[in-house]
Amino acid sequence: MGRKYIILFIAALIIEIASTFYITAVAEKSMFKMIFWAFIGPFLSLPFLAYQIEAKNNRQRAKLAFCYGLGYAAGAIIVTQFF
Repeated sequence: MGRKYIILFIAALIIEIASTFYITAVAEKSMFKMIFWAFIGPFLSLPFLAYQIEAKNNRQRAKLAFCYGLGYAAGAIIVTQFF
């Protein structure tokens, strides 16, 4: 597995966990937490955007998206089990 796939997987996993914290902040009406998570969200997705732009064809893009999806799924499993 290439380094970029590991980076994407970890980024997606972190994004999924961070989005749970954002949703929790919204539910609690905690303005500062909400602003924090809303602010860092776009930075967390930068690796995916960078690798998608650099991909040469749709097959590479699909592989990147699949890896990203696995990261999101793993994040969802972690969130449902531990948070």
